[in-house]
Amino acid sequence: MGQIKTPPVVAPTAASVPLPLGPPGRPIFLHAGWRSRGTWLWDRLRAGPAVKAFYEPLHEDLAILTHTRIGYFRPDSWGSGHGESAPYFSEYAGLLGAGGRAVRLYQRRFAFDGFFMTPDQADPGLEAYIDQLLAVAQLEGRQPVLKFCRSLGRVAWMQDRYPDALHTVLLRDPASQFRSSRRQFEEDGNRYFLLAPFLILARNAANPLLAEAMRCLDAPAPATLGGNFSLGVTTTWRHVQRLSWAQRYRGFLAVWAATAVAAATSGADMIDADRLGSDANHRASVEAWFAGAGLAVDLHPTRPPESAGAWVGTTAEARDAAAAALAALGFVQAHQAALGARHARDLARTLTPKFTLPDGAGLHSLTRAALPPPAPARPAPLKLRQADAALYAALQAVLYPLRRAHYYLWRWLGWHPGPGVRQIGAGR
Repeated sequence: MGQIKTPPVVAPTAASVPLPLGPPGRPIFLHAGWRSRGTWLWDRLRAGPAVKAFYEPLHEDLAILTHTRIGYFRPDSWGSGHGESAPYFSEYAGLLGAGGRAVRLYQRRFAFDGFFMTPDQADPGLEAYIDQLLAVAQLEGRQPVLKFCRSLGRVAWMQDRYPDALHTVLLRDPASQFRSSRRQFEEDGNRYFLLAPFLILARNAANPLLAEAMRCLDAPAPATLGGNFSLGVTTTWRHVQRLSWAQRYRGFLAVWAATAVAAATSGADMIDADRLGSDANHRASVEAWFAGAGLAVDLHPTRPPESAGAWVGTTAEARDAAAAALAALGFVQAHQAALGARHARDLARTLTPKFTLPDGAGLHSLTRAALPPPAPARPAPLKLRQADAALYAALQAVLYPLRRAHYYLWRWLGWHPGPGVRQIGAGR
């Protein structure tokens, strides 16, 4: 395919379409993980006067988005650290379906199902949905920018479908990513970033690449009880709650390693999120990539980048995290032929632990002998885990009306600020 396809779509109303701004630049697909500074980069790109920047086009909440909810999803409604900005989903306002609810053509399965795709796989529903986003931006004479948090296993598929677009993969030191996720949970009660990687594990455990990473990292997948999304969230969180912090990191790292290898083998350009703030040469090269797609952007950081620092947790957890990094490095090395020397080197550099122990000591002896992995996990038999998950899900279903009644009572009494990203349990 030589051109971006623009199938018929329901166009926004004339009042919502600004005057054409001239031929738009190349579409930009930014592929990133959670807490990887992808939103910061997207916000810089979004500021371009001729840009239409879609935030997380595969986000599961697009299935229930309304004009009211657009206002709830904003940087100041949770401990995002993203700074001031318009609501994340503002660009979808003209794409809501009948009754002003749900983004047209979006299907909730896009978020976590089929997380790994090869170029020859067919998914006309996903293709039509992405085509619609590009067409709407181009109708307005604007350059489409799509920032994904659920596409790293599908980069090669998207490159095959959209070869005219600039595909860029953003990677961050996984220990720093996980530290940010853990702090979100411990300081704000936001479980989302701990939960999401395990939803990927639960719904894609049969994928060969992910299964291999799970074996290398000793990260068993949660038990599943069918395809219902809400039920899957409930039972997966039950699984995460029962894990130690070391096991949670290994599960996260299995997803990180598998998606990083999948994305890097696509041959897409890679951005090192940690070097963006500290390496002027790397920053200049990234700005040049975007300029080549017709988008001038200044990526100089507005505040000093966060250093790796000490591991958040115990010394034993830090040492296990380093041991897990060694296992992940072995996984990457096993795929070196497909990755190529440059990408294999980039992934190895990103995976190498940069954190210190909680007492400030460094990890000077990073060898398998010095950091033996823990004894293999021995999960309960699958049927027992499924039965436990089913009982837990049933209990949550009984308690749900009581929790909702409590929520609305507190709102009526004025003791609750009303719905927001934190309140609806989908913190980002």
